[in-house]
Amino acid sequence: MRISVLTRSHVRGARLLGAMLLALLVLGVRASAPAFANKPSVTEYSLSIVEGESTHPKHSILSTQGWTNSRTRVVISIIHAGLVVATESGSEGAWMQQVPEVGDDVTLEVGGTLVASVIYDGLPTTEVTVCAGSENFSGQRSAGEEVEGADYSFKSFPTDEPLPAEQAQVTVLAGANFAGNFLKPLAIGETVRVKESYKTTLASGAVFEYSSENQRPVAACPVPPAPPSPPVVVLPALQGSILKIKHASIRSLLRSDWLSEVDINQAGTVTEDLYAQGGTLPAHASSVSKAHKHHKPAPALLLARGVASASAPGTVGVVLHLTSRGRSVLRHDRRIKAVLITTLRNANGTLTLARRSLTLSL
Repeated sequence: MRISVLTRSHVRGARLLGAMLLALLVLGVRASAPAFANKPSVTEYSLSIVEGESTHPKHSILSTQGWTNSRTRVVISIIHAGLVVATESGSEGAWMQQVPEVGDDVTLEVGGTLVASVIYDGLPTTEVTVCAGSENFSGQRSAGEEVEGADYSFKSFPTDEPLPAEQAQVTVLAGANFAGNFLKPLAIGETVRVKESYKTTLASGAVFEYSSENQRPVAACPVPPAPPSPPVVVLPALQGSILKIKHASIRSLLRSDWLSEVDINQAGTVTEDLYAQGGTLPAHASSVSKAHKHHKPAPALLLARGVASASAPGTVGVVLHLTSRGRSVLRHDRRIKAVLITTLRNANGTLTLARRSLTLSL
């Protein structure tokens, strides 16, 4: 039989070993404490939809996913026109590479209970003016939801990994619109990302978060539309009539001018020519008989002319002034037959009114 003898050094060693074992036990308890502290006190659910396209074909972004922080079975479904067109399930989370169409119902079930049902509206979206060189952005959102934006690109071959996103600054959230600016101008090859989300507390006390995200490559800015052509103003047919011709004699014409009043249905110019009868009138056949048609008559003598402008439809007064030859002829004649020709002109055309035959005497 072996008898052990404890010396002072053994006692000190045993005390030291006991202290070490106690310390390890305490540390072990403390090390296991965070595992209990991390246990969620509030149940959380989330449903997210990501659609659009990426600049890199290997990195598909299309997804619909649901999640919970409790160890429970999660089922997500896309319902189109009352029919389930896609469904996926999993423990704590479910994911599918399919997105709903606008108007589809997206549901989230956790543990066999329907947690949320969202009608997808296809928002948010960005304007086509968010393009290469843009520093600002704008678009539409679901009213009342928070919006965040960013742009990112991929590393060069062979890694093909997305680079860190440059976050955009959202400065305007008004109704169904949002706007802001990027930290640097966009460039071809980058991808624009915009996301909207909201959180709500359910009757059970759990927190539900919904988010919808849209991505698209940065493209060249659209060519601005050509300015609209000026409207073609089609004026009505030019019309007019002689309203009043002031009676005049040869003597009165030699002393003063002659006034005529003409009505015109639109702005234009009124010209009146008083010719001595006989000879060829402008744009009119001569009064010479057909029997003498082979003789070329001399041009008709212009006795007086008047020109007036009408700035609007209405009546305009035309003052006729004698020509030098007309004055000379009238000084020696006691009676003369004349023809008054009135012509209306504007951008819409030319109209000659019916000729007026007149007889002037002393």
